[in-house]
Amino acid sequence: MFIDFNDDDGFTLFEILIVMAVVLVISTAGVINLFRLQSVFILRSSADEIRSMVQYGRELAIANKDLASYSLSLSGSVVNLQKNGLEFSRYIIPQKVMINPASFYWSFMPITGGVETCSPCQLLLRSNGINEIINIQTNGIVD
Repeated sequence: MFIDFNDDDGFTLFEILIVMAVVLVISTAGVINLFRLQSVFILRSSADEIRSMVQYGRELAIANKDLASYSLSLSGSVVNLQKNGLEFSRYIIPQKVMINPASFYWSFMPITGGVETCSPCQLLLRSNGINEIINIQTNGIVD
């Protein structure tokens, strides 16, 4: 069996460079979209954590069997759920997420679970130009 090696076999350098350029463009677009998707994921998971803390504080205030007072506060980048002024649950907001207002202190009313210190309450979380809004109604229900 005889193998004929001609100049016509294989790829030219130009064809290989074109393929590499196309792969580079597609990879770059994928990496950019991956970073954007990661920002959205971090923002939404932060908002979900804060929502769940508000809902949990409201539930505890409604089922208040030991006459404790429950509150939620933000100081720096830490959201605290407190019972009688003592922290029992904490969430640290990731560095890439900005929150407005920068600080708050909300207490939950016994029996109803409503928020006493604001009506309605609203938090705005922002990361890389993407916003997530948390609305807390006067009765403590989170939207």
